[in-house]
Amino acid sequence: MVRRFVLAVSLVSLLATMVVGTGMSKGSPMNFKVRIIQEATYRHPHPPDGNEGDVFSTTLRLFAIGPLLGKPDKAFVGTMSFSYTFQGVCSSSGAGCKGTTDIQTLSKLPGGTITANGAKVSLGHLPYVVPIVSGTGIFAGAKGTVLIAPSGAAEDVYDIKFS
Repeated sequence: MVRRFVLAVSLVSLLATMVVGTGMSKGSPMNFKVRIIQEATYRHPHPPDGNEGDVFSTTLRLFAIGPLLGKPDKAFVGTMSFSYTFQGVCSSSGAGCKGTTDIQTLSKLPGGTITANGAKVSLGHLPYVVPIVSGTGIFAGAKGTVLIAPSGAAEDVYDIKFS
């Protein structure tokens, strides 16, 4: 009896690993939006004085817009670790920014993670378009983009393609 139970649990675990490990099928798109709430932002100063060259980091809390990844509308679905480095001039309010920024993100979502990184992303307009470079779990093989704050809204839009 115990042997059957262990065998059944092992089989279920193996099948779950196989399903999660395969990600979406090749070429199939996945698009979704999440509402974001930004936690505290931390400044990591680097010479010279001022914003240029400084690294800022924060965590964004992600909430479903509509049913998403097995969660209902408005449910908490994960976090995005978000850091950026200024290369240019910005006011403390962010208005009138000139220059670019390097952005690194890691989204932790049900079923896996999505890494999106962008070099020299323009500060002059929204949304910030950040290329997806990799994924794990159900997001294995992910490519595409993450749009951060489209139309100035507190949202992220994931546009994913699987290779």
